[in-house]
Amino acid sequence: MSSDDAARLRSFRNDESVDFPILIDPDNRVSISYGLLNEDNPKVPHPTVVVVDIDGIIRYIRVDENYKVRPPVSEVLEAVPTE
Repeated sequence: MSSDDAARLRSFRNDESVDFPILIDPDNRVSISYGLLNEDNPKVPHPTVVVVDIDGIIRYIRVDENYKVRPPVSEVLEAVPTE
């Protein structure tokens, strides 16, 4: 999930060779529904990565307090189902 604009997200997907869907949440509706907005700055969600498989099962979740802290792409890709 990303609140980034579509162009920035496309660039990330191309740079990292990511071929799975990424939810774009520019108005933070999904972040709000999951309680992920930062208490200090309610317009900015906590950096969160969730990998959900085709059956809706969460395979990976990570929520950080600091927006500068992100999991390595390799860590997230390990959780992505290949079938």
